[in-house]
Amino acid sequence: MLNNELNKIHYEILIKIGEKIAQKRKKRRRKVQGISKKLNISTDFLDFIEKGNFQKIPEHVPRLGFVKSYAKYLEVDISSELSQIESIKPGSVKNKREKFSFDKGLKKFMFFFLFFTFFMIILLFFK
Repeated sequence: MLNNELNKIHYEILIKIGEKIAQKRKKRRRKVQGISKKLNISTDFLDFIEKGNFQKIPEHVPRLGFVKSYAKYLEVDISSELSQIESIKPGSVKNKREKFSFDKGLKKFMFFFLFFTFFMIILLFFK
């Protein structure tokens, strides 16, 4: 449920970014095809960005880099939206606690293993 809520918030922010970029492009009376050639980014990707459909852009593509380039080219300030996305990244506190508890458990296991090995060596040596 938490991931669904975070995805919904991210989606809303990405739509807002796309709307800002689309408004600026239309206000400047620029065509997507011309911007595509200038930035060397597919017109499909630029359309996806404007519509907030970032999930349609393949994962191997630097999505955020394309968004930043497009916004910079049109002189659109998206810094507040980007900081919102960064501030609500999923799993920060919970994952740190899980990792910490795993590390702590691993340390306990290693201590026990070393202690047991040392004890066995002592027993064999004094036999």
